[in-house]
Amino acid sequence: MNAALPNPSSPAGSKAARLALPLAVCLALYGVDLACMAAVPDAGRAFAAGVAVPFDLMVCVPLAFYLLVVRRNGLSPLFVLPVIGLGGLVSAQFAPAGQFSLHVPLAALAVAVDLTIGIREGRRLARSFRAARRASDEPLEWFERPFLELVRHEGAAHACATELSIWYYALFSWRRAPIAPAGSRAFSYHRKSGYLALVGVIAALLPIEAAAVHLLVAQWSEAAAIALTALTAYTLAWIVGDARAVVLNPLLVDDDTLRVKWGSHFRLDVPLDLVESVGTGEPALPKRERVNMAALGAAPCWIVLSEPVEARGLLGKPRPVRAVCVSPDDAVAFRRTVLREG
Repeated sequence: MNAALPNPSSPAGSKAARLALPLAVCLALYGVDLACMAAVPDAGRAFAAGVAVPFDLMVCVPLAFYLLVVRRNGLSPLFVLPVIGLGGLVSAQFAPAGQFSLHVPLAALAVAVDLTIGIREGRRLARSFRAARRASDEPLEWFERPFLELVRHEGAAHACATELSIWYYALFSWRRAPIAPAGSRAFSYHRKSGYLALVGVIAALLPIEAAAVHLLVAQWSEAAAIALTALTAYTLAWIVGDARAVVLNPLLVDDDTLRVKWGSHFRLDVPLDLVESVGTGEPALPKRERVNMAALGAAPCWIVLSEPVEARGLLGKPRPVRAVCVSPDDAVAFRRTVLREG
């Protein structure tokens, strides 16, 4: 992932600790209500089921969740909506038949709240998406910015953005040219490797395998057969989208920076002033300080740095790296450009 991105998320341990107590409070409210429903005498059961439980689960718990989790962590109010829905679903199970219950008016209020929050947040995220699209040519960054505003966690935002960008590449990228901003020189890394050949073989075999598995599994369960076929179709579309992302996201070198990419999965900005050497030999550095992004079957090209730069994986966890391996199709021109040899 792009090392230049800010990291608004705190370390995983402290973040989990901040969430544990608020979530425990919300679960405790559920536990108290369920215990009361199990122990309440018949005389008070109608009031408990029709008033107390709906009010607790559809008002108190969502409010506590909003104040202790959403607002405290800067999350989107959209996260409150499932809590409201769960409270309505549980309280509906206890609603007394033929008697007054707060569940009905609270359910109507919940629908209004859901629509209000959904429209408001939808507009905000749409504005963020449009701003990101104006600022960048890369679909990953279009989706990453609104998701980062939504969840305030770089790893989760990157994972969601990667998924959506893969679908963009699979469905809408067929008339796009490779991403090459003005002032940058692009180096492809898919032509001389075996990556696209492997994708082609998998894409050709998957439908055959899916048909055979569908016919076999359908003898026991038609639903399971349909689910497996749908999963295969999803996998095929994902593989095709990933291949398109690789084709359309070349390595980029401008006057100051090398941007290392691998499809929609990895971004790393390397200042050219930090480049110490470019060669085919694997550097004698600890494994944790190396990142290998070379394509399958291609000749490696190791870029060794004088100082470490911060790289982030799929889950957003940072680590310092001093060597990056890529596989440009034109390795000679790539080396000269990165080393500024004219």
